[in-house]
Amino acid sequence: HTRLRTVTGVQTCALPIFKAEHYDSAIGQFWVVLDPLFLAAVYFLLRSVVRPVGAGAPRNEVIAHLIWAVFFFTFTQHVVAAGSRSLVNGRGLILNASFPRAVLPIVAVVKSACDFGPTLLVYFIFQALLGQPFTLAMCYLPLIVVTLTVFNLGIALLVAPLTVFFRDTANIIPYVTRIWMYITPVLFATYEIPPNLKTYLQWNPLYPVFAALEQIFTGQMPSTGYLLGGAAWALVACVGGSIVFLSREREFAVRL
Repeated sequence: HTRLRTVTGVQTCALPIFKAEHYDSAIGQFWVVLDPLFLAAVYFLLRSVVRPVGAGAPRNEVIAHLIWAVFFFTFTQHVVAAGSRSLVNGRGLILNASFPRAVLPIVAVVKSACDFGPTLLVYFIFQALLGQPFTLAMCYLPLIVVTLTVFNLGIALLVAPLTVFFRDTANIIPYVTRIWMYITPVLFATYEIPPNLKTYLQWNPLYPVFAALEQIFTGQMPSTGYLLGGAAWALVACVGGSIVFLSREREFAVRL
């Protein structure tokens, strides 16, 4: 009976997470796609003003890069935001049921992945409309998506307990992710980075993933170095996040 109540409790907690967001608006779930598209449009305007389009790449290539890069970074951004709040939002369930606490950040990752799926399908339409190439290199996309998902899971497992012990973490995260976006090849391509800055920006955990994606969407086979680098960062994030989460799991109920 206890086990049945636990499973039911987890399901009861998980369902609102999947249903609540965007359901109170007229457009509803279309915001999952429209929100990053509007952001990409704003960034294109910013880039056009600050650095005229055509200074480093063809206009359509710049637009395509901004759209896919914003889609992929939004996936990570949503995981970090939802993962940081997952334990605090699930406080009632944690205090009244016995279940693996890691379920809560995992649910946040799964929800964000479900939101990310449609955006990737929509991007393929833009890839065609903008005259960008479709090549065999796109066969590597599932590998990149899995790598990024594993990395995001590790980050979610890391930030979830941080918010329990330091509640201000949830307020700081939006600023951290914004800075993170500015040092990730989202608003710019990797070949536009000055050599003196590239040495430092390559240490960004998302750099190899976005560099590989840039190659894929421009019709090139992704570099083995970028694929291995992305996988290495994903492994480090997942193992490190799991260690931090499990080492503090018993203290969650007390701190909440």
